Amino acid sequence: MRTGVAKFAFVLTALALAAPCAHADHAPNYVVPGRPDVPVIINFFDASWGVVEGEWGLYRPGAVSPTVIPAPYVTPRTVAKPYYPSLGGPAYKGRLEIEPPADRQLPAPAPSYHRSWTSESHNLPATEYAPSPPIILGDDDLAPSDRRHRRRHH
Repeated sequence: MRTGVAKFAFVLTALALAAPCAHADHAPNYVVPGRPDVPVIINFFDASWGVVEGEWGLYRPGAVSPTVIPAPYVTPRTVAKPYYPSLGGPAYKGRLEIEPPADRQLPAPAPSYHRSWTSESHNLPATEYAPSPPIILGDDDLAPSDRRHRRRHH
C-alpha cells in the first residue's frame, strides 16, 4: 500500500513539474550571444540581448515570422584618462618602463653560439644491377616482317 502511494506521489510530482516545460516553447525567448563580439542576427536585425516573440523553433519552423524586440542601447562607462605624451608624464595604462642607470654593473657576456648545417652526397658508384639474360616476349619462329603478312584462317 505504501509503495503504491509513493509511486502515485512521484508521478503526480513529475507531472506537476513537467507541465510548465511543455508550454515553454511558446514563451518569448531571451537572446544571449555565445560570444560578446559576435552578434545574433535574426532576419537581418541584431537581436543580441533582446527578446524574440513568435519563434517556435523546431516545434513549427517558419509558421510565424518572429518579432525581434531589441535591447535598449546602453553606452559603456568609460573612465579613461587622457594621455598627452608631450606633457612628459607617465602613461596611465600599459607596462611600467624603468630606465636603468647608465653606470650600472653590466652582466657577464653570453657565450658564443654558432650552428651550421650542410648536406653533401658521397662519391659512390652508380647503382649496378646484377647481370640477367634478356627477356624475349612473343613468338620466336616468326620474323617481324612475316607477322604483318600472316593470314588468318576462319
